[in-house]
Amino acid sequence: MTAGSVEVVSELKTEARGIPVTFAGLSYSVPIKKKPPLFILKGLNGVFQPGRLTALMGPSGSGKTTLMDVLAGRKSGAGSTEGEVLYGGAVAPSGTLKHLCGYVEQFDTLIGELSVDQMLMYTAEMKLPLSLGKDKKRQRVDWVITKLRLEKCRHTVIGNVLKRGISGGQAKRVNIALALISNPLVVFLDEPTSGLDSAMANEVCQILKELVKEGCTVIATVHSPTSFAFSLFDEVMMLQAGGAVVYSGMVKKVTDHFQSVGFPFPQGQGYSLPDWLVDTTSGATGDAEVKAIVDFAELWAKSPSSEAYLKAHGEELQRLKANPVDLKTLPTKGPGQLKALHTLLAYRMVKHYKDPEFLGTRFGDKIFMSFLSMTLYWGIGDKSDVQSMQSTAAVLFFFCALCGYGAAAFVPSLTLERALFFRERADGLYTGVTYYVAKFIEEAVLCTFTSLVFSLVVFFAMSLQGNFGIFFITYFLATMCGIVLAYAIAAAAPTMEAANALLPTYVTTCMYFAGFLIVFDKIPVGWAWYGWTTFLRYAWGAMMLNQFKDQDTGKLKVFNQDGQDMNILEFYKMDEGVMDSVGCCLGILAGLCALFGALGALGVTFISHVKR
Repeated sequence: MTAGSVEVVSELKTEARGIPVTFAGLSYSVPIKKKPPLFILKGLNGVFQPGRLTALMGPSGSGKTTLMDVLAGRKSGAGSTEGEVLYGGAVAPSGTLKHLCGYVEQFDTLIGELSVDQMLMYTAEMKLPLSLGKDKKRQRVDWVITKLRLEKCRHTVIGNVLKRGISGGQAKRVNIALALISNPLVVFLDEPTSGLDSAMANEVCQILKELVKEGCTVIATVHSPTSFAFSLFDEVMMLQAGGAVVYSGMVKKVTDHFQSVGFPFPQGQGYSLPDWLVDTTSGATGDAEVKAIVDFAELWAKSPSSEAYLKAHGEELQRLKANPVDLKTLPTKGPGQLKALHTLLAYRMVKHYKDPEFLGTRFGDKIFMSFLSMTLYWGIGDKSDVQSMQSTAAVLFFFCALCGYGAAAFVPSLTLERALFFRERADGLYTGVTYYVAKFIEEAVLCTFTSLVFSLVVFFAMSLQGNFGIFFITYFLATMCGIVLAYAIAAAAPTMEAANALLPTYVTTCMYFAGFLIVFDKIPVGWAWYGWTTFLRYAWGAMMLNQFKDQDTGKLKVFNQDGQDMNILEFYKMDEGVMDSVGCCLGILAGLCALFGALGALGVTFISHVKR
């Protein structure tokens, strides 16, 4: 570590502090159709103190994660919360909780293209205030890397399922480091040892123990910790299925309580204490018939241990309420959305632009289609025979249609990042609109180059007429329409499979009503309106007008409909109204692009396919 790093480590040690988290009469229920509400948590009372490592234990479905989500203000959906939750004796607004609390989710949500150091610096840029300069942020990152024992892998790429990177234990520690970047008062961890071998699980719990020694309030759900890991916890709150408490207090006294209610821990029979506790309270060991009629929550409620705990809880609650922490004096604001946008572009966009796989999906189809069009339609654009003019109209139409179909490549861009987006938004790093704008800019900049490459090849190789700039702008807008349409559908669809089914279906309907497959005045009256809403109609219209309007080929009356000779624009009904103006077509196309973009931004912001 550098001298500066040592300084900030010392500084942060003096700053590190926790805050008591208390809750009284806390219940959480979800509505059930035509049935009474289902209670996930029932009348819980508790206090989590700074400087103590607390475990939340219980069988699956007992409400451990739900309790943490309610306390951290992360519960979404139609559930209803009752009771009182206080931080330092005061009510904390949900927006404040994002900055007061660190939250480590069960599953790792990291950016595989970044190194560990880059991932932490990226988060620091968006979590820490602007007043903290670049050097201080760097020192903060150095501190968490040292604290989480990540020095050996700090410059290793995180990786993903297809690209080898850091180990599972290192990934878990990186997730914890992300939560510690902002020096939170309270840290919640959901199954921090899940998926790790015993050695890695023990190491993670040792790190958590070091955090509480510095005064932090740390609460972790654990399902099946090792005996060593369990011994590191100071307190444990055990829940049973249905969300009721069966024990809450010191770890060293848990066996005394269960012995007092008739369930002594079987020493020397091969059981580990944490496994025995969970199995016993869920009826998975011993005499199942006896345990099936035992209500451990009732046994706890009637026990002397519960009476003593509730008395201490009430006294602590009154003490904190009498002298509550002024949460307004604590730093609760990040650097703002402009800084978040800049950081998203500086780290994620720049990294994508160096990724051959990312670039390949954007350039590959353009290069292939331009080569195919060049070899099939060389010099066709300035020919005046009917067949050549029809072929030119057809290929221009399919250029536009492919902008829609090709947008399927952009669906994974949102759906595969969904878990990461939800986690970072919940952490207060950015809003849905900021994230969407960053994605839009990332694609728009690259689309400018891909559209230019495609336009340069096909426009001159096919000897297309009119203005090259108009052709390029039209193709660019059509491509961007496809991209933001893909984003809107991806934001609304629950899965990538659903989005990939919806997108081509919609684009196909646009093809029917764009005016090429069915001439516009031949479309049934009841469907005519739909043609005016399709982006393909205006994209193709702008290309056709650029190609044929005021050109010699566009004046030739070589087409015939209902016994009347007409030129190609008259045949396709592009000789009147908005369809007779390139400017109108491009303006409407840009408007549809903005509309699809707005729908996508709203979808990303307000539609959540992950209910906590």
